Amino acid sequence: MTVLAERFRPSDIESLVRIAGALAPSLAAAELPPQYRELAQRAHAEIVAEAAGGRSPAVSAILGPRPGQQVWMLRIWTRHEDTTAPYATEGAALAELASHVRGSWANVGGQGDVPDEPPADDAEAVDLYYGPDGDAVPDQGFELYCEEIGRAQRSRIAPLNFVFPDAVTAEGLNRAAVFYPADDQGPSCIEVAGVLVFGYLDAEDGVVRVSVHLDSADPEHVVRPDGTVPLRVVVEDTVILDDSNHYAPHPPVLEQLLDAADPEQRAVISSVAVSAGLMWSCPSCQWHNPRATEQCERPGCGRKVKAAINPRAAALAPAPVLALEGPR
Repeated sequence: MTVLAERFRPSDIESLVRIAGALAPSLAAAELPPQYRELAQRAHAEIVAEAAGGRSPAVSAILGPRPGQQVWMLRIWTRHEDTTAPYATEGAALAELASHVRGSWANVGGQGDVPDEPPADDAEAVDLYYGPDGDAVPDQGFELYCEEIGRAQRSRIAPLNFVFPDAVTAEGLNRAAVFYPADDQGPSCIEVAGVLVFGYLDAEDGVVRVSVHLDSADPEHVVRPDGTVPLRVVVEDTVILDDSNHYAPHPPVLEQLLDAADPEQRAVISSVAVSAGLMWSCPSCQWHNPRATEQCERPGCGRKVKAAINPRAAALAPAPVLALEGPR
């Protein structure tokens, strides 16, 4: 589904609503289709109410663009080459840099306080090779810095009174799903309620890749007030991610660890899982529950602690985000 509002800034949308409200009493508005005429009249009523100090409750909120993912950029230069490459983590970039200096250790080995063989520690190897000021080797150096992967994003409108579509509406949205065949811009995908799901063979990594793109999700049907989309990912009948707050499972590896543990080990594993944000501890009975649940699962307790799963709560770490994007 293409949402025209995505192409306008929030200030533009505000202006358009005010223009519609100002034109509602005019003769031209009478020629509009009924649904558009009703919207113009609602806008007019809101403008009048606002001027009188009687604004009605908000039903949607404007959310700013989400920050992009971060990537570590490593630049290495010698007198013969100058290369820059991205890495997912600082540790991965440092490991690559350490591999480079170990391969060139003959340039510095045995000189001054530098040992004949490079040390096992990556950071130490880099420091010894380049020196404290980074200029120990003529015409060689490196830069390691963090960059944000940016892409054009606009603010999003999210409903404050979110209710997931009922069975009839969901069936209609499912039947309205659109399939996009592969082309020069990217692989094939299916779009349901604005959510894009790509499935393709990734030859570079040798895997079957499934990517979910949520930025274009339909705010009228599947976007929650915080801008997220309730999502459940199932592989071969195994739920590997559940952000729906219903029937939330333990992550598969955590479930296997808990099943294999004795009571003492289970207590340690549960404590670590709580610290990592994979579980939360009920404030009434101390029972450890899956992160996504809103009430304690211990029989006889059932305490609702919706506030406790707020990412800002001190008892929990932020929930992991499914950051999978299609290459379109």
